[in-house]
Amino acid sequence: MKNLTKQKWKDPGIVMVTILSTIALLFFIWWPTETFIAGISLVGWGMFACFFIWLTLTIIYVIWMEKKERH
Repeated sequence: MKNLTKQKWKDPGIVMVTILSTIALLFFIWWPTETFIAGISLVGWGMFACFFIWLTLTIIYVIWMEKKERH
């Protein structure tokens, strides 16, 4: 039973949800609405940058799942 729990935490879906939840929580806890760069709130820039992080994580997730399904 203990090995099942360790494998569960290494599941690609759980890893991706944990990372995305951490990023989302960062923006909900730290919400810099008063800081502006080029007329756009810093949180707007941060969410724009996170789009590329989420896209990269999604690509990694798909490749990881394909490799896992082959075995």
